[in-house]
Amino acid sequence: MTHIMAQGRILVVDDEVDLLEILSEFLTDKGFTVVTAHDGVEALQTLEKSPAFDLVLSDINMPRMKGFELINQVRKKYPDTKCSLITAYDVNSYIDLAKQYNVGNIFSKTSPFNFPDFLVHVSRLVSGEIFGLEKYFAPAHTIQGIMITNANQIEDAIERIYSAIKDMPKSHKIKTALRELVVNAVYYGAKNEDGAHKDSWKTDMPLESDEYVFITYAFDTEKIGISISDQKGRLKKADVLFWLERNIARDPTTGYVKSINDEHGRGLFISREFIDSLIINVKPGARTEIILLNYNEHKYHGFKPLIINEV
Repeated sequence: MTHIMAQGRILVVDDEVDLLEILSEFLTDKGFTVVTAHDGVEALQTLEKSPAFDLVLSDINMPRMKGFELINQVRKKYPDTKCSLITAYDVNSYIDLAKQYNVGNIFSKTSPFNFPDFLVHVSRLVSGEIFGLEKYFAPAHTIQGIMITNANQIEDAIERIYSAIKDMPKSHKIKTALRELVVNAVYYGAKNEDGAHKDSWKTDMPLESDEYVFITYAFDTEKIGISISDQKGRLKKADVLFWLERNIARDPTTGYVKSINDEHGRGLFISREFIDSLIINVKPGARTEIILLNYNEHKYHGFKPLIINEV
């Protein structure tokens, strides 16, 4: 993983004392200034005394005040402070609350704890430097790249990457997710096509230079990483949360998922289900990047995180 020079003040909130101490010590060792609180009420009291925090990192299920309510209060009172939740439970079970509170970052407590990804997650939030697959690999690691200048290059790009990873775990699922996301980047991201008229999409379609789609990929002994970027930044955090919630939640009347008749959004949901970690980074009007991370041999056991960074 890229060496990260950490700097910033973080308030870590968790009622599990052991984990609170572990996270605090880890972040302190990485160069952050860390203050701890045992629940949301104590966290707000700490902020009232010293509001200059770059990030509030909070557990969800705590006594006196839940994490979502804490985040809501922090945003109202301290709008410049970044926020993230963390949980050991299934993030999908909180997707309705994530949509309600417009929360895009819920990191998962895996077993063993994924400290490398946790450090990247925290550092990106504190610094605002959200883009780049290279952050997940060693500084000297080779990152390969592909530039798509015509829609007819999509399949060749996918096959090129698949040929490099086909013997790795879950390679077929990675290929499926990659196809969904590259197609989305070209037709929705670059060209802003209408999803209701996919039958009219052109397969041989040159892109203007400011519409080119960029793919980078790398793999090491423990993981595969792929990044897909467009130059338009059309994707919105609120829309992603809306689509995920519709594909997870069920209609109480029919019992079917809400998205059963939707024209758009299912590909993103499927991609997230197929991959260990799907990271969405957006600078509105400038860039959308989606990163796929998949670990070999089930290195980390637990639930998928929700990571949507919008700057």
